[in-house]
Amino acid sequence: MAYSPFSLSSLAVRLLVSLALVFATYNPTGYSFIHWLIDGGSGPLSLKVLATLALVMTYYAVTRIVLAAFRPSGVIVAALLVVLCGIELALLSPAEAPKPWRLYVVLGQYAVLGAIAIILSFGVSWSSLIERLTGQLQKRYVQR
Repeated sequence: MAYSPFSLSSLAVRLLVSLALVFATYNPTGYSFIHWLIDGGSGPLSLKVLATLALVMTYYAVTRIVLAAFRPSGVIVAALLVVLCGIELALLSPAEAPKPWRLYVVLGQYAVLGAIAIILSFGVSWSSLIERLTGQLQKRYVQR
């Protein structure tokens, strides 16, 4: 395996993939996995189960990587993610907000979803960032 240096474009790609994952799962536009899952009539049940399992496995893997990367502060990062998800659940329905506040609720949803994606992308990139900045390898078994 050839060594590929970590660059800003690597971080940008990971951020875009994290944004795609988070916004495909839920977004305020109504075109997301959660909306498709809740809508009873569109799509066969087997496809919904398959997509749910794929998303659960993906989030499990990404969460394990993020918590392992932020090992010393993993509890703090996990608490931050729980708080952000709680805020997102509280802002879930902008239609129930008073009319002058709907725009702010939607902007708040986008901000929280963006923050979750940024935490995920930095968590996935953390080991490479630390290696690039300090030269310190963050691997359990280093073979050279």
